[in-house]
Amino acid sequence: MNKSTIGWLCMLVTSLMAVNASATSTSSVDECILEGVKAAGDDSLLLPLKENCERLANKGKANDVEVPERFVAERNTEDNPYVLTPHRQNYILPFSYMDEPNQDPYQQNIYPGMTEPMKNQEVKLQISLKVPLTYSKLFTENDAVYVGVTLKSFWQLYNDDISSPFRETNYRPEVYYEAPIPFEPWGGTIITRFGFEHESNGRSQLLSRSWNRVYAGLGFAKNDWEVYVQPWYRIPEDTKVDDGDPNTPLPPKGDDNPDIEDYLGHYEVTGAYSYGSLEFSGLTRYNFKEGNGAFELGMSFPLWGRLKGYVQYFNGYGESLIDYNHQVERIGVGFLLTDIM
Repeated sequence: MNKSTIGWLCMLVTSLMAVNASATSTSSVDECILEGVKAAGDDSLLLPLKENCERLANKGKANDVEVPERFVAERNTEDNPYVLTPHRQNYILPFSYMDEPNQDPYQQNIYPGMTEPMKNQEVKLQISLKVPLTYSKLFTENDAVYVGVTLKSFWQLYNDDISSPFRETNYRPEVYYEAPIPFEPWGGTIITRFGFEHESNGRSQLLSRSWNRVYAGLGFAKNDWEVYVQPWYRIPEDTKVDDGDPNTPLPPKGDDNPDIEDYLGHYEVTGAYSYGSLEFSGLTRYNFKEGNGAFELGMSFPLWGRLKGYVQYFNGYGESLIDYNHQVERIGVGFLLTDIM
């Protein structure tokens, strides 16, 4: 950004400050705008920034829309080349305990002869980021196309007997369109998403698990709570052809997990509620025909700076792809870097 551009921005910000009527509102709006200007790229526009900041400052007032702070903060910094925008939660659970680990894939294919190669205790972590592909309005204000990626890993750190390997890592890249609907019931914001998602554990042959799906999601958010419903359609794959020889593995091409929807269902519901300095989050999915599903509950609390403590409980199917048809119960404690709200 050159000196003339900086000078123009400063004058425009100063003008915006002078026009504001309320002293309390002015302070919060000005701080929001200044932070947005600091993080802005060369092509940033101040008008959408000002509108977002004013909506955030007016949250909770009569006839005004409560815009979640995360929504505004992400919009203000997503074109900054030095900022990585979170997608889902980012966390690390240095200690988690799962009841009855799924031993079968590892006994048969990696550690033959070992009765229980995997321990109950392990580290669980998730890294999730997104990057916008568009920076100007496509169909409505504040809409955009994103590329997102989520990595979730399970690390047998405490398992010295087998050199503490990463037991499983799931890779979840996706491309999606996101837009707020210009209809604001109950003083909140409605968000829609349409996208394509691939999920795989990056393994070969007998340990390979993967699937592709398209989805259409709908969410509602206010400043202290939100809920998001995302149904999906699995893109069919060819069936593996078995030659009948028990000594010959199935061919690499074809569906590695044809019954995955029997366990993960056809939709997912996520939600979060902020109560003071605490945030409670949840996730659930269910297949009504088969009676299989899962739920995940989390609670975060402040520690220091941006770091939060995090407690997570999971029960059901599909925590990881290798365990998609194995019921897992787990509780873990650790640290949260980015929350939902």
